[in-house]
Amino acid sequence: MKQLILIDYAIIGVYVLASFAIGNYYLRRAGSSLDEYFLSGRKTSWWLVAFSMAATNYSIDYPLAICKLVAKYGIMGTWYVWSLAMAAVATTFFFSRLWRRARVVTDAELIKYRYSGNIGNALRIFKSIYFGVIINCFVLGWVFRALTKVMTVLTPWNQWYVLTFAVAVTVIYTISGGLCGVIMTDFVQYVIIIIGAVALAVYGVVHVGGLAAMSAKIEALYPGKHFLAFSPGFTGGQLMPWSAFLVYLFIQWWANKYSDGGGKHIQRMSAARNEVHSVLGTFAYSLLYVLSTWPIIITALCALILFGKLPDPELGYPRLMSELLPNGVLGLCVVGLLGAFMSTISTHFNLGPSYLINDIYKAFLVKNASEKHYILVSRCATGLVALTGMILSVFIESIADMWQFVLSFASGAGIIWILRWFWWRINAWSEFSSMICSAIVATYLKQAHPEIPFESALLIIIAITVPVALLVTFLTPPVQDETLRDFYQRVRPGRWGWRRIAAKYGIPRSPYLAKAVVNLLLGLALLFLVNFGVGTLLLRSRWLGIVELLAGALLALVLIKRIREEEQLPDPPDSAPSSPGQGIV
Repeated sequence: MKQLILIDYAIIGVYVLASFAIGNYYLRRAGSSLDEYFLSGRKTSWWLVAFSMAATNYSIDYPLAICKLVAKYGIMGTWYVWSLAMAAVATTFFFSRLWRRARVVTDAELIKYRYSGNIGNALRIFKSIYFGVIINCFVLGWVFRALTKVMTVLTPWNQWYVLTFAVAVTVIYTISGGLCGVIMTDFVQYVIIIIGAVALAVYGVVHVGGLAAMSAKIEALYPGKHFLAFSPGFTGGQLMPWSAFLVYLFIQWWANKYSDGGGKHIQRMSAARNEVHSVLGTFAYSLLYVLSTWPIIITALCALILFGKLPDPELGYPRLMSELLPNGVLGLCVVGLLGAFMSTISTHFNLGPSYLINDIYKAFLVKNASEKHYILVSRCATGLVALTGMILSVFIESIADMWQFVLSFASGAGIIWILRWFWWRINAWSEFSSMICSAIVATYLKQAHPEIPFESALLIIIAITVPVALLVTFLTPPVQDETLRDFYQRVRPGRWGWRRIAAKYGIPRSPYLAKAVVNLLLGLALLFLVNFGVGTLLLRSRWLGIVELLAGALLALVLIKRIREEEQLPDPPDSAPSSPGQGIV
């Protein structure tokens, strides 16, 4: 079993220096204002939005968790991830324009425009802590845990030394370059990530004798288990029950903490040059997200052939690296995993302080300080968030299990976060009750009934939380009409749930929702054609896979044309870039 040697460490060293260089390059620009530090001045091109989103979602825990899901359910276990790509498509066509129009730094700031009074302020503070501290630090904890798992296999070094070094490097370039530096390092990191993932998959396939031999060996080792099926069938021996598959297909993509694209995604959408760049970038990210799963799926299948079902299937990925890759290539793949690690934690190092500073410190505690002061405090908050995540990582064992718990923690609130855009009657109490109820039920099920499958727990959480939130909504007073009018005029979310407000103030009708539904259906069709086209090409029929990919390419042209033809609200005059050269290309 190989471990890193001098050439591998040299490759890692070059990567670390490049990260420092990018952060230093954007140092002065990031320090000029909070808008630059947290949103790169709202001048980012769509392709950088896409790569940044893809990189930050492809963390070091990503291949490990997929290896566990494939070991448990076969390829169809990846529906847990693919359903989140469906959520990205929904975000693209329902919310990316709205977030860009809202012109906020965080989703908690949206509360300032959507609700009114002291309850709105209380919700903004609560949500900043909920996402900026609790959810954010849980995510950091499992990502840190993933790094220690990988490095335990690949290096003889004390894993706390490795973790501290990687965190320190990321903190330095994050606080130096702000979101500009994060986005540019994300692009470099994603390219390296994919090269490393594909290289490992190729070495694995060659070692087992090719793709056809790999498929034959999987069928022979696990007869009747349908490891290579993309979805459940109607014969016996199914690894994933239909109930789980249907939850992934129809429920999970909207019942999650980012149901309307909030959190780290809203940062990228708000950082885009305009609405079209926001939409194109978010949709391109959804395609990159599903495509990135296939090298990992192939690697996971090779690990099943070589190692069987390990006690901890998440270790199959780093074990395959250490068994098969020659030194040099091993260093490149480790850089890919380090890049995956850093791309995610740099986002969360920037995201957590954005809530704490923008929505608590600046909004309520210190309102009139200089931009330099707020940026300094933001950089200090980054260190605090990093330390909290490191402490939490000690208590996390299974990354895939923690993935599912955090997703379920806020799942009951997902529908409320969607409805607040499209129905005037949702108020701050709706959000309060849904988040608190969802968190309580998810925690209770995790502690008292860990035997309940994830998909069943998700249904229980939603079934309890949604009625509670709707009951609270109708038992509490609505938001003031003037606040609702200003919000509706600001984002123009369509007339469906806003007829009363639009009619009262004579606001013209907007065809937003009808077009969004059509684009969603076209986008999902394109997503499935591309995703299953690649899978079919690799594992089933070359020609059928090519046909599916060509059909996807034609559909993409239709969709791009529709996106460019949609109405685009202009930025306010004082917020537009003074020249194209100011943006990130």
